[in-house]
Amino acid sequence: MRKQANKPHHTRTVCFRPSQSLLEAVTAWMAHQNDLTSLSDAIGRLVELGLASDTHGDRQKRRARKMAGDAIDGMSDMATTANDRASRKRDLIEGPEEFDGVRLDRPKNNKRGQASPLTHDEG
Repeated sequence: MRKQANKPHHTRTVCFRPSQSLLEAVTAWMAHQNDLTSLSDAIGRLVELGLASDTHGDRQKRRARKMAGDAIDGMSDMATTANDRASRKRDLIEGPEEFDGVRLDRPKNNKRGQASPLTHDEG
């Protein structure tokens, strides 16, 4: 008997009870896929796609951060060194250290200047 190479080996079974509308949406999505043979495969693929994609909020944060950075670059004092400008820009974008404990978009146990393991480097 030949084993399919592209089919992952499942070691654990997970059960959930989708609403009727969710089940219909998954079934409709599955009908447009050529390589899915079961509802379980379709749900697994949707979960993988959801985990791999950027969320709308992440895109908004990156866009806002870039816009703020561009605005700061346009106002920066070119007489200062590049390191000073970069430091000032970072301070303006990150905000005062006193606010770190109340920021909802950053883990509280993360030290300033270190990226969270769940965030991407935004350059």
